[in-house]
Amino acid sequence: MAEPRRSGRQRKANPKYANDGWDKDILRKLHESSESSGPSPHEDESPSGPEDHDILDAIPDQLEADNDVSMASAASNQSSDVDTADEDDGDIIFASDENGASRSIRPRPFLSNTSGTARSHAIQYPRDLGNAESYPGIFGPGVDDLYDVLQARDTWLKARDITLPSLQTLASSIKTSSQTTRTEDHPIDSTEPEKPPHTTIPSFSILRTQVLTPLSRAELDGKYLVRQNPPHAVVLGPSGKQQKYEIDHLSALDFGQAWQMEIQDATDENSTIGEAQIEERYHEGCLLNLGENVQCLAWAPCLGSVQYLAIAVRCTSGLRQMVPPTTNDRPAFHPSPHYPSSIQVWAFQTKHIAFDGHRALNMQQEPKLLIVLATEWGNIRHLKWCPSSRLGANEDVPRSDDSTIGFLGVVSSDGHARVVAVPRASKADNSEMVAYRVERAAFDVAPPHDTLFTTLTFASPTDLLLGTANGFIYVYDVSERMSEGNTPKSYMHHQVHHTYIISLCSASAPHSTLVPSTSASGELVLTDLKSPEQDRVVVSRSCFPNPDLIYMPFTRSFFAVLDRSGNSQVERNAATLLACHHVRQFPSLLKVAKLPRWTGAATALAGSRWHPCILVGNAKGQVLATNYLRKILPYPRTENKKAGGAYLQKICEYDWQPLTKEDVGKGVSTQADETAEKEDLDIYHGRDARPGMSRFHEGFQPEKIDVGNFLPAGRKVKKGKTEELNGEAIFEEEQAVTVIDWNPNAECAGLVAIGWGSGIVKVQDLAYDAQEG
Repeated sequence: MAEPRRSGRQRKANPKYANDGWDKDILRKLHESSESSGPSPHEDESPSGPEDHDILDAIPDQLEADNDVSMASAASNQSSDVDTADEDDGDIIFASDENGASRSIRPRPFLSNTSGTARSHAIQYPRDLGNAESYPGIFGPGVDDLYDVLQARDTWLKARDITLPSLQTLASSIKTSSQTTRTEDHPIDSTEPEKPPHTTIPSFSILRTQVLTPLSRAELDGKYLVRQNPPHAVVLGPSGKQQKYEIDHLSALDFGQAWQMEIQDATDENSTIGEAQIEERYHEGCLLNLGENVQCLAWAPCLGSVQYLAIAVRCTSGLRQMVPPTTNDRPAFHPSPHYPSSIQVWAFQTKHIAFDGHRALNMQQEPKLLIVLATEWGNIRHLKWCPSSRLGANEDVPRSDDSTIGFLGVVSSDGHARVVAVPRASKADNSEMVAYRVERAAFDVAPPHDTLFTTLTFASPTDLLLGTANGFIYVYDVSERMSEGNTPKSYMHHQVHHTYIISLCSASAPHSTLVPSTSASGELVLTDLKSPEQDRVVVSRSCFPNPDLIYMPFTRSFFAVLDRSGNSQVERNAATLLACHHVRQFPSLLKVAKLPRWTGAATALAGSRWHPCILVGNAKGQVLATNYLRKILPYPRTENKKAGGAYLQKICEYDWQPLTKEDVGKGVSTQADETAEKEDLDIYHGRDARPGMSRFHEGFQPEKIDVGNFLPAGRKVKKGKTEELNGEAIFEEEQAVTVIDWNPNAECAGLVAIGWGSGIVKVQDLAYDAQEG
């Protein structure tokens, strides 16, 4: 162990105290009898010269190198071309730091709490390292650790991608990704032959287990679908030129007609009468009216010109009353009755555009409700598609691409978790909706005793992860052969929390065993399923849990939202934060963005594997976007402008207002009617979505992100004339954003679906052409 650093200055006794009480004669005698050969050296003659000071100053660096031997040795054993001589070894500033001003920080030795490996999930790293040390310390020392983040840094930090992906960058990124030899099963530095993709998962044996019965439209409307609602009025268009439109129940509206840039008359001498005019629009997309609160939606991972969107809405009180209710003191922790519900599969046509490998919505063909799966499972809580689109390779059965759209994981309020093989409609039935009653799912897992399944995710095409109300995580093999009447058995289960698991997600391969989860207590836990007892990181947060956790493969980071009650700092404004947790520094929290003040809690979160743009929805109905790489990547302190170049853009703002009873034709409201409604209100399920009118506001500019608005010590908050301190904004339930999902297919990576509590779903391609205009 190195000796502690000591000052080279000569230590001398203070004569004021050392000679106190001695007269001059005694001091002279003591001096004459001293064995010293001469007077003490002067301070200027100290033996500690410049070279000695250099050695002393180098001791902390040597300690740092010795203590970080695991990281340095791992990096030195590989011939990496990442750490080049051109890297700047100056001080590093993180864009997520609260104070962006440069400050002098002396290097300090730090001790890593991981002695055996450099891949710990709780490494403490200093923030004054250069690029050559900071990137391996944060993201990992190996070439495979740094490849994705450096590739993303060089691709996605352009000015045109500050909040939303541009078609130019997206096409370039996807092309580079397809050309590289790095795949999920074949790392770039591997010499082993490339393994074939998953082609036998899930097995077609589960298809033989599934039983679907065709259903007539009359029976479907009478029992499983939401009752016919009046048309939903929507106000669209630019500010000052908005117009009112109506959307029928289970119908679509092209909202691009409200954003026409100019209209060119296409009729001439050679054209026929009534030929369509050529329209140029600022925005294109469609709105769906589902009539009830959108519980969940998910894009199917499939190739081709047709994109499929699975949607489930909340069961109405009328559907719940079809089954005798059960008396439970804790309905959230007990299975619900088997009242009817449904899963809708919508089809959206796409077309090729000028950019290679990218498709956009084909607005010439209206979206269609293609398939309805009628169930009796209670409320549909979560939908998640199996990540593999190649579902079978047996020669004795037809190709899965021809028979099924994909495998859809479902968690419902009756406590079960199921996997349904969604059939593909035949070409003859493409023009009409097809309905099936699910008599038996392809894969059905009954909940454990005295609990129920609450959430799900796929760690791989075969591994299904389920969270429960008592804090356990169960892992099932979807490819397991099942016989009728047998219940699948989990090959692993582990208690991660002590209460209700709210959300669950998994990292992408080859790190799919890393599973973060949040519970009703607000606790965030990262568990490695390879060793769940030992490799487990707990982050305690005193905040209300959010139902969404996402994983971004560019930096191997997990993202969640944090309300102001979970922030230990005292802030001037009531705000919700978007937080980043790197896998290697999971307990550390990096603040990516702060949502606008007084907009309520964050209610939805979505990320994509193809670009680093994250979407956040809140209770006010707003949808905001940001490129998180511009906030969390380390920058040299000489490049403060880059560190502060992170922006947050409001994509749209949604307003909802309920209709009066006079507007819906029910006569004048009386006090007796209002009292009866309050008595019939189900506190757990809430009231049904009310008829209302919606308004969309769009065309907002990006705004610079500021997450460091903290109150300095000793200062008080100045209250405005109409401002109340420590208040919370309250909005109508129908106005909140309930779910957001990016399309997982590379060709349609810019396509996004957004659902609101009023039953409105917006589908739009947010990838834009940066060269237009």
